[in-house]
Amino acid sequence: MLVRGDLPLRTRWSLVATSVRRRLRPAPVYWVRLGKGSAPVSHADYGVDWETMRTIVVDRAYAYDYRDAVVVDVGAHKGCFGAWALEQGARAVVSYEPEQVNFALLAECAASYRAEGHDWSVHRAAVGGVTGSADLHVMGASWGHALAPSAGADADELGLQRVPVVAMGDVLAEAARKAAGRELVVKVNAEGAECSIVLETPLSAWKRVTEFLVEVHSWAPCTLDELNGYLAGAGLDPDPSGTVDWVARLSRSGRSRPVAAEPE
Repeated sequence: MLVRGDLPLRTRWSLVATSVRRRLRPAPVYWVRLGKGSAPVSHADYGVDWETMRTIVVDRAYAYDYRDAVVVDVGAHKGCFGAWALEQGARAVVSYEPEQVNFALLAECAASYRAEGHDWSVHRAAVGGVTGSADLHVMGASWGHALAPSAGADADELGLQRVPVVAMGDVLAEAARKAAGRELVVKVNAEGAECSIVLETPLSAWKRVTEFLVEVHSWAPCTLDELNGYLAGAGLDPDPSGTVDWVARLSRSGRSRPVAAEPE
């Protein structure tokens, strides 16, 4: 990350300072400058947060031209994706994260961007096919919390948190009102719950979406082909050229915007 010339200098300097401080003067959380605000890196979860930042900021797994778009972030973790989307020019970000510790850091992260004039709202909730509540399986690694964990995840499980669940149809309706005709980009990383999020949401709601980026997990009870087939009915088509590793991309038919802006 430190040698990438397309990363802002202050971001690279902040990464260096974080690495040094972790060794010389440890703290519970370190804050990395990204755009006008700062994203958190936890001391206890350092490897996970560093890898998350690398995947988003350096590998650009969610690359897209976010300029003036409204972005929905389902499974927001601690806010790195939302911060990066704003740094890439997003008009607004709406984030959903159910786990208590992650959400506290997400909320602090978003506040640092709102203080600089950005529009970033956060909700402590999971997202699913229907509104209600559910048990969230809390894992040892902060990116593994799940409503639908894999069969072999028991050894890493720390306990359960009862969390509210918001219907994806309602999420998309609210975001579409906020977008008011602008591009609506949706990112989902729901640790196996992506099937219910997509397949239980009416196609009419998905017709509001311009770009859909989803992490597809091996233990999810549906295949990527099933997700693609369903969303084709809403005019969202697979875009293999934009797929990075496990992140699948679907784009609205006939869109003219490029997949990603060139780094500044």
